[in-house]
Amino acid sequence: MAKLFINKDIAADADKMRYWLSGDDCVSFSDIQGFLSWMDPSDNSIEVELHSCGGDCIEGYAIYDALRASGKEISCTVVGLCASMATVILLAAPIERRKMYQHAQLLIHEPYCPKGAFNEDLTIGSLQEKMNFLNQERNKMLSLYVERTGKAQEEIEAQMIAGSWFGSDKAVELGFISSVMPAMSAKVEKPVINNQTIKTEMKEKEEKKPTVAEAFRMLGVALGISKPEASGMVITTSTGEELTVEREEGEIQVGDTASPDGEFVLEDGRTVVVTDGVITEIKEPGSGGEDVEALQSRIEELERQVSDLTANAKSEDEIRILSMVEKAGGESWLRKAAASHYTPPLRSTQVGNKKPESNMSTSSSKIDRMLAEKREKFKQRYNK
Repeated sequence: MAKLFINKDIAADADKMRYWLSGDDCVSFSDIQGFLSWMDPSDNSIEVELHSCGGDCIEGYAIYDALRASGKEISCTVVGLCASMATVILLAAPIERRKMYQHAQLLIHEPYCPKGAFNEDLTIGSLQEKMNFLNQERNKMLSLYVERTGKAQEEIEAQMIAGSWFGSDKAVELGFISSVMPAMSAKVEKPVINNQTIKTEMKEKEEKKPTVAEAFRMLGVALGISKPEASGMVITTSTGEELTVEREEGEIQVGDTASPDGEFVLEDGRTVVVTDGVITEIKEPGSGGEDVEALQSRIEELERQVSDLTANAKSEDEIRILSMVEKAGGESWLRKAAASHYTPPLRSTQVGNKKPESNMSTSSSKIDRMLAEKREKFKQRYNK
């Protein structure tokens, strides 16, 4: 889904320089043309976010017609204010895909000529001509409102004559929207403590006015000489990681350029999948029940493995002995050492004092031989 932000006044290209020099900006029909031409042909849906007080009628109708003629599935959401020609663009989406935030506001009114619009002398004829033109524009807008809201002409006409702001309840009643966007999460807003806080915020806005170089860069974008620069939105995930998405404002969408690659769980519970620098999937909280079960099964398996490894863990003495065996030659050396070739001397089966000759010949020392020789001499002497 492509995201289109119309959060500025609607004006023709010829009026853009006047806006830029005053520090403001505007959106024209050519900007929407550029957006449609840059869209991926396989992307069949456009989410429009509106925060505009309207503007040029010709540009507004052209944007309305271009969106409806694109063949895409158009959805529109009112964020903040939606007035005058911006309400016509809102009706480019079918009623079931038109919604607004709780505190947003709408305004419809009759066509009029602003103060100082006439730089000529007016006659009865020229005044009648301008009045006819205003009536034509009024009928044109009223017919469009009736067609797209499905409400009675008298009901819409009364609201146009009132020319007052109305909220979501009235917008649903008049058929401009079908639903109100629910609050997904509560955020703590910065409180206004005193007038100094308001002055500080106004000063910050003044300091954000574009420089001359920035004004020429924006002019280049409007003329098609250069492409707009992508700005990065840094999102902190639930684990404290930072996910950078190239988007000025609004909710991140599939197809946005982002980094780094991987899966990131946001603070609202959604899981963002980034592949090759592009958001390929956004999983809503609770949509990954099967994954949770698989992860739980994997955790139990790992716990069993850890338990087995702990039971089979070796002591320091065992590790030292195994290391010594490994240095001595390993398992083959251990087998040779275990197979001993030592043969103990045979035990004598004779009774008495006579000792086996084999033992005498193998175990006698030099002293034993000397004693034996002495005994023999004594025997020979007594035998004579």
